[in-house]
Amino acid sequence: MMGRSYGFSRAALLMYQRRFFQYLSRKDFPHNQERSNEMSKKPYCFITILFTLIMSAHSYAQIDPGTKNLTHSWTFNDGTANDYIGGADGTLMGSAYITDGTLFTDYPHSWMEMPAGKIAVNTYKEITIEAWYQSVENANTGYSMLANFGDTKNAVGINYFFFTAARGDNNSRAAISCGVETSPWSGETGANGPEYDDGNLHHMVSTLDSTNITLYIDGKLQVSSPLLSSNRIANISPMYAYLAKSGYDGDSTWLGLILEFNIYNKVLSAGEILFLFNKGGTATKVEEKKIGIPNEFILSQNYPNPFNPATVIKYQLPVASHMSLKVFDLLGHEVATLFQGDRQPGTYEASFDGSRLPSGVYLCRLSSNNYCETKKLILLK
Repeated sequence: MMGRSYGFSRAALLMYQRRFFQYLSRKDFPHNQERSNEMSKKPYCFITILFTLIMSAHSYAQIDPGTKNLTHSWTFNDGTANDYIGGADGTLMGSAYITDGTLFTDYPHSWMEMPAGKIAVNTYKEITIEAWYQSVENANTGYSMLANFGDTKNAVGINYFFFTAARGDNNSRAAISCGVETSPWSGETGANGPEYDDGNLHHMVSTLDSTNITLYIDGKLQVSSPLLSSNRIANISPMYAYLAKSGYDGDSTWLGLILEFNIYNKVLSAGEILFLFNKGGTATKVEEKKIGIPNEFILSQNYPNPFNPATVIKYQLPVASHMSLKVFDLLGHEVATLFQGDRQPGTYEASFDGSRLPSGVYLCRLSSNNYCETKKLILLK
């Protein structure tokens, strides 16, 4: 099916065409000084033909993939983690939440779990995974995964397929590793691209078939890598499926927001991926969220409250700080130190376990530099 041109690409070409013509029209341009009017028409004619060819080629390169091969889709537009195509509804974990048609995993230990057995990526002959995402700016400095399908054994991921926008080696990456359980990273077939942890909206796609794995970022192919013999779709474990969580227990959760995640049961072509990028995700209708470094100290109310026996406390630091987060009883006795030391600016959370304490009201105090704030915690057994 012949595609149509969408979005800014055609408009950008028109803009460049107008600017080029304006440049040709300048009096100091050589052909206006030295050639006749008749001769000066030729560059215009040539450039017009050239831009027409470029625009036509660019336009026809884009192909609408439609929804025939779309097997699962999480758009979050209805405020839930439901899969409106395949019924593989997700479950929010940790501090993950959905608002404005967007999945937020901008607090540590936040992710979405999908029913891997129902998705069953190992039954696919070909697969494409697609995400619109926006990271917390410069927050993903360690190893993490934006989307992951596979299993975990002895605290490491095994028999997996993933992609991610930022890693400890300052790359984006899509990779598959199957059949190597002692050091699965050594058995990966990967496709790397530039790291995008800049707090801006980006589009990421990876395709996988019997021979190659690819990585696309913002509509452009980064690399296509031939697979090792053991790295086959049928060998991917159907045990776990995550957004913003790795299969390696020691990895951090990915910090940011996911506006849309889709799975196709075919390898989308470069033209189809370009179409999806230029079309934009369903959630691009809303303004990009500003989720970078906080601009003020904040100690949030714990959740749940009342609680039994544990609760989560979130706090924000706008600057690098020597800080403490402690819990006291009403007599002023310290009952727990949740954190004390140096922190970089960012958003954090701490867990408080009151299983050894009696029911009552406790005070959580955040102290940092010249800032101090207290919240009441209610332990109700």
